[in-house]
Amino acid sequence: MGFLRGLFRLSLCLVLLATLGSLIVITSFLPVHVKGYHLSMWVVTAVGRALLWGFNIKWSCSDPERYRRHQGFIFPNHISYLDILVLIAIAPVRFLAKQEVRSWPVVGQAAQAVGCVFVNREDKRSRAIARSSLAQIERFPPVALFPEGRKGPGHQLAPFRYGAFEIVTQGEVPFIPCVLVYSQPEWAIWYRGEFVLTAAWRLCRYQLEGTAQLILLDVVYPKKRDDPVVLAERTQAQIAAVLQEHHAFTAQPPPYYKE
Repeated sequence: MGFLRGLFRLSLCLVLLATLGSLIVITSFLPVHVKGYHLSMWVVTAVGRALLWGFNIKWSCSDPERYRRHQGFIFPNHISYLDILVLIAIAPVRFLAKQEVRSWPVVGQAAQAVGCVFVNREDKRSRAIARSSLAQIERFPPVALFPEGRKGPGHQLAPFRYGAFEIVTQGEVPFIPCVLVYSQPEWAIWYRGEFVLTAAWRLCRYQLEGTAQLILLDVVYPKKRDDPVVLAERTQAQIAAVLQEHHAFTAQPPPYYKE
């Protein structure tokens, strides 16, 4: 049964992704806005909700209205490919993406449609330009950045990088620290170096309904005088405390993990 269940869910999600992905590309050319968002961004939100439904995951947000109205940045923890689906399912948000994503079929067009900021991560000058641009970027729709800079190991947060906090202090841009909590983090984790379909297959075979919750903490209003290092460490401590409270860490480090 596990194999048939996984095959059905994975096939369903691939069909949904292909169908709605094409709709994103089509609507990206239409000059239509709904509630301040470009129409294509709402299609992306529909994609996130459809895929979570296909994966049998029920999602929720502690304060969806504040999330939708926020003008600035969203800073969540990061362990899974599902994180992006949960964030866009609640409301349209923009992301930071590596430069090569722009040339990917369908995905690149979708990324441009939702206003992604593309960065050459191998080029320090490009990263500096991106930070400067992000500090002055239009604050709505909000931009989601993962302060860990990569997927965390699941049993603890990866150290927060200071770049995101340099951006918000430079531009005095408000941000919301957010906590993504999964009912079973073991099936949500996307292990480093793992093919995404392998991770999706592990989830699709899971029998019970999973849950994903986004918990919003208080909005932070940084100033230019604030120390980005101190701000990063304080934010990490706040997010880690909530994860501990909800028992959202895996009991043991994954096999690949090295300190």
